[in-house]
Amino acid sequence: IAKTWNCNVSCNYTVLLKENGNIVRGGKYSGNQLNGAAIGGIVQEIDPSSNVVWEYVYSNADHCSHHDITLVGDNVLLTAWEVKSTSELTQAGYNGATAEKWPTHFIELQPDGNGSATIIWEWHIWDHLIQDHDSNKDNYGVISNHPELFDINMISGGGCGPPGKNSGDWFHVNGINYNSELDQIAFSSRH
Repeated sequence: IAKTWNCNVSCNYTVLLKENGNIVRGGKYSGNQLNGAAIGGIVQEIDPSSNVVWEYVYSNADHCSHHDITLVGDNVLLTAWEVKSTSELTQAGYNGATAEKWPTHFIELQPDGNGSATIIWEWHIWDHLIQDHDSNKDNYGVISNHPELFDINMISGGGCGPPGKNSGDWFHVNGINYNSELDQIAFSSRH
C-alpha cells in the first residue's frame, strides 16, 4: 500500500488519482432528494493528507450526480440526472408518460480556487431528442434521418434503479471518459 486516504463522505462509485497526488472522488451526499443506482450528489478533491481541497454539491430536487466522473485536465466531468415531469415528457413527444423520468446530463466543474467549483460546460440528453409519435409535440421528425438524436420513445417502462426502489433513472448511464486528442466524451448507457 503506497497511500491511504481517510474520507468523511462515503464514496458512490469512482475515485481518480491526479498527477499532483490528490484524489478526486464522487461521494454520497447526505441531503440527496433523489435515490437511484450509484447515487452521488457531491464531488471532492482530497490531498494526500486527507484534507478536502475543494468540494461541490450537485444535488437538489431537480438534479443529482451519479455513477461515474472523469477528468478534463484539472476539471471534473460529472454524470447526473435531471428531473422531467410527466407534462414535460408528454410535450416532448413521449408516448405514455405516467411518472417523472430522469434523463442524464453532464456538467464540467472547474475548481474556483476557493474550495468550491464553477460549472463551465453542460450537455443534456434532453436537448438531443426526436420522436415520430405526435406531430403536434416537440422534437417531431423522421427518426431514421437523425442518427445523432435519441428517440424519446426507445425506452418503455420505468428505467433502472435498485430493486424495489422507485427511480426515474431512464437511460442508466454508467461510465464516462474524455478523449483529450479529439476533445470528445464517450459514455456507456444501459439503454
